[in-house]
Amino acid sequence: MKYLFLLAGMFYYQLLYPQQVLMFEDQLNLVPEGIAIHPGNGTIYISSIAKKKIIRIMPNGTTANLFPEGQDNFLEGLGMKVDTKRGLLWALSNSRRGNEFTSQIHAFDLTSGKTMHQYKITDTIPRLFNDLVIDKSGSLLITDTYLSSIYKYDPALKDLDVLVHDTSKIKWPNGIELLDENTLAIATYGSGIMRVNIRSKEVSILSGYKDRSIAFGLDGLVLIGNSLYGVYNAGEEGYATNAVIKYTLDAQKRQIILEEVIDKGNPSFADPTTAATFSNKLYVIANSHLSQYNANKETVAGIENALTPLQLVWYEL
Repeated sequence: MKYLFLLAGMFYYQLLYPQQVLMFEDQLNLVPEGIAIHPGNGTIYISSIAKKKIIRIMPNGTTANLFPEGQDNFLEGLGMKVDTKRGLLWALSNSRRGNEFTSQIHAFDLTSGKTMHQYKITDTIPRLFNDLVIDKSGSLLITDTYLSSIYKYDPALKDLDVLVHDTSKIKWPNGIELLDENTLAIATYGSGIMRVNIRSKEVSILSGYKDRSIAFGLDGLVLIGNSLYGVYNAGEEGYATNAVIKYTLDAQKRQIILEEVIDKGNPSFADPTTAATFSNKLYVIANSHLSQYNANKETVAGIENALTPLQLVWYEL
């Protein structure tokens, strides 16, 4: 391991672990948010908020749409997970029209991109299906950022149940990861990193973090062994504070015993969002440009020249 520090004016760049930036010049104006990787063949899937679609990146680096834009009313794409057992890519999409909120759960065939499953909820209650994990039974556990809730969704029954709703302990939940078969890690902007016992529904803090601002500003989470990686994008100072952090957990995954910032101020970062792992590498969406997209009234029209092509940063772990 080694550190690299680059100083250019006021720009500060800190790197721990070897990394490489992958740029896809044919993928423009996506506002990419979610990433999932097939653990068998390394195919990467990226969801797009602006284009309302999912793209597929093959191991040779070629890209293509998994399905046409807006297929079966796919909306702004967020979290995704590959379900190799069932040959599916699960994905979440959302939209808001005035006071009406729509959140959806989709499953697509990994090969053809055909829609195999869909669940939709529309009402005036602010709701945002953000990220998900899949348990051993095939059920989904989903974060709802606006409603401070975690859901359990049974695809066979098309049944969405509230697992936990807590506006203080899981305020603004975002990334989600399974620490073990019965425990979730939840990144929240309002409460920090939380642990949720799936059976008892008990919520507790994942203690031991050193930098509170990072712990309260994480987006995507990835667990590799006893290491929990998070993507930080909530710094008030702008892109120079965007970071990827590594938390080493104790054997029971109850607390953090070591905290390391493995990349900070990377020139490729422009609101990094989520991450996924494959072949001892951690892949991070580097440039969602979400701040610019939201400031532009949730459209890329007029700011196309300010947005860079899709970039992924991977780290050799």
